[in-house]
Amino acid sequence: MNDESRSSASVPEPRAELAALAHALASHLRRRELGGPERVERAAAPPRAAPALAAPPSAARPTGASLFGELAPVAPPAGESLPDLPLARENQARAAACTSLGELRALVASCVACGLSKTRTQTVFSDGREHARVMFIGEAPGESEDLQGVPFVGAAGQLLTDIIEKGMGLARSEVYIANVLKCRPPGNRDPEPEEKALCTPYLDRQIELLAPELIIALGLHAARHLLRTPLSMGRLRGRVHIWKGRKVVATYHPAYLLRTPSAKKDCWQDIQLAMRELGLAPPAKH
Repeated sequence: MNDESRSSASVPEPRAELAALAHALASHLRRRELGGPERVERAAAPPRAAPALAAPPSAARPTGASLFGELAPVAPPAGESLPDLPLARENQARAAACTSLGELRALVASCVACGLSKTRTQTVFSDGREHARVMFIGEAPGESEDLQGVPFVGAAGQLLTDIIEKGMGLARSEVYIANVLKCRPPGNRDPEPEEKALCTPYLDRQIELLAPELIIALGLHAARHLLRTPLSMGRLRGRVHIWKGRKVVATYHPAYLLRTPSAKKDCWQDIQLAMRELGLAPPAKH
């Protein structure tokens, strides 16, 4: 057979092609009648290879490792919930197991959850008596607090003592004083969101065990953290907030009052508001 004969033999006759098409169509119709269109389509459709998945956009973004061995979360804006860290959940479970403030203090003293444990001199848990009616909460210990292990010492601490004793008519030992963080941030910088997330379980349990009638948040950072709000101090002060069923009054931090003496009048108004909620009368003037 020559090349021309092979070429003509490979082309099907028109009648044969039409007959094959008719047979295929009849077979297709019979399958539709027996199994329905969906079964036929699935049986007839050839398997398709799964498309390659594109890398998620976040994969190309550079991220750094945090002090806790995880990818550091983006710092949340004020008022946003704290990052959900496994170590924070572990701290919460350990704190919940404490049945007294003494047990909680010992737990905090042994904490190594974040990098502040490597730079602190000691933890700063609290000052004052247990079962106090009013609790003051600041942001974090400073240098003097880190050295002495007591919150609010030094010039700012002395001013807070004057507010308590001269303004409220109470002994400092009658109130309870603590901070959001139990360790000093280096250079007195602002606490990082991760540090707050890891220390907040201690503060929450501290408040639960103390069960104060009223909390006074000292400074914008403490007030925003406690109330989970982005509002300014001007919007926060001058009224009573409710946090987990407890009354909260926000006012200026004593360190801010030392820098801005004109704000002492506003702070005194906030303290008077707190005193009215506690049913305390101003001390008699001598």
